[in-house]
Amino acid sequence: MKLFSARLIKHNVHFTRPILPRVFYFSSSTTITVPEISVDYLIIGGGVVGLSIAERLSRRKGKSVLLVEKNSRLGEETSSRNSEVIHAGIYYPNDSLKTRLCIRGKNLLYSLLSSVSSIPFSRVGKWIVAQDNEAEISYLQNLHNKSKEIQVETYFLPQTKINLIEPYINAKEVLVSPTTGILDSHSLMNYFECKLKDQGGDIALKHKVGNIIRSPQGKGYFIQIENDKSSLFTIYSKNVINSAGLFSDKIANYLLPPAHHYKLYYVKGHYFGYRGVVKTNHLIYPVPPKNLVNVGTHLTLDLSGRIRFGPDVLYQDDPDDYSLNDDRIDSFADAVKTYIPSIKKENLYPDYTGIRPKLQGPGEPFRDFIIKEEIDHGLEGFVNLIGIESPGLTSSLSIAEMVDEILLDK
Repeated sequence: MKLFSARLIKHNVHFTRPILPRVFYFSSSTTITVPEISVDYLIIGGGVVGLSIAERLSRRKGKSVLLVEKNSRLGEETSSRNSEVIHAGIYYPNDSLKTRLCIRGKNLLYSLLSSVSSIPFSRVGKWIVAQDNEAEISYLQNLHNKSKEIQVETYFLPQTKINLIEPYINAKEVLVSPTTGILDSHSLMNYFECKLKDQGGDIALKHKVGNIIRSPQGKGYFIQIENDKSSLFTIYSKNVINSAGLFSDKIANYLLPPAHHYKLYYVKGHYFGYRGVVKTNHLIYPVPPKNLVNVGTHLTLDLSGRIRFGPDVLYQDDPDDYSLNDDRIDSFADAVKTYIPSIKKENLYPDYTGIRPKLQGPGEPFRDFIIKEEIDHGLEGFVNLIGIESPGLTSSLSIAEMVDEILLDK
């Protein structure tokens, strides 16, 4: 077996000669070839979270890091099809990973953004708006109290200032989240990619994981890889980090016993742009639904000030179906008119869609991130990240920090 050497697999570069099988191991009728490459850390999935983890682990001196991504580019799925919001961390249960990692991630992210000029961002702030509805107003008060408990700044805006600051917005009450912001997620991923390579890590694009088995010797894993030329080869890694996003349940289930398999649901969100005179200086969010399947059909801004609305919620069976449904314009217009009465449906246009990997099925209650080393199943060094949706972008640095701690001595 060859030991991994830096730059062996380079960004968007494939092996120059075929890897031919010589010996086979058998596990549960699975055939896998003797590995040609050995690494310390294999990260599966080249989205923003996988990149952040790979960059973090590549800081370890004398350790080899390889990130494999099945697509031809990094961050092609959930990481590049979202609202690009830096969340404050106020929506989720106080004791949840989503709350803890979002707040920590936000602080780490703003610290990074303040020191790196290559990643555009803006701390625009967010308004959470309630209409003349007792339940919504009560929700805002409870959210404000919760924010105090977790030490995240929020404050109510006096009624007299609402229309002065945002004349297009209709609201009975406004809770302001001043630490909410926006960023260019592609520039953030480019930053992680460059840092990873500078620190000796490697990336293999168009390389799809086809199977994983535990080493017969009991330590480490054999990962079967298929590249875009349908060539099969095997990598040995002491540790495997599953950050495969929409496909993370399938990766996890290669190794976990059937009774403990994970199940993800695919939730498409449509985004609609707007051609018209409506202008805002803040992100505008309605009161979210009770089960937090999303945080409502909200108004976000990109860094050029362009308005977009979304996402909505559409459970679907296909994780690759990014088709846009124009028929959803009516429901978008109705949702947005509750807080921007002057919106005109004919000025809305389909922009893009994204798909979120959710652990909660339709109508089910809140489910937290799953980030764990599968020690309970005898899988030391196998770390699963399942259901990493919003606020995954905000939490990317803190998730990497958590994985680094899990693998501290490995």
